[in-house]
Amino acid sequence: MNNLVKIENNEIVIANETIEKIKNFEKMKVEMDLMQKELKQQLKDKMDSLGIKKFIANGLCATIKSATTRTTLDGKKLKEELPGIYEEYTKVSDVASSITLTIAD
Repeated sequence: MNNLVKIENNEIVIANETIEKIKNFEKMKVEMDLMQKELKQQLKDKMDSLGIKKFIANGLCATIKSATTRTTLDGKKLKEELPGIYEEYTKVSDVASSITLTIAD
């Protein structure tokens, strides 16, 4: 792991084995997320059809939240139409650095 990333001839070098592991993990994560989404939808549909809003079984608690509406602020429109007010009510927050990985086929 100490040699995960190296610099050779001013270029980043990562072992192919490491790259393949990362790609495989990312693919598995996408597949698992899709499977989870499908299972949750099937469970919700069944609960809805039976009129069940909440149940607990074997350590799993499933609760259906009722549909609702949400009020949001259209920051883009406010900035265009009232830039002074937009600036007055805008705040800047620090965001930690992170890394994003994508799989290119």
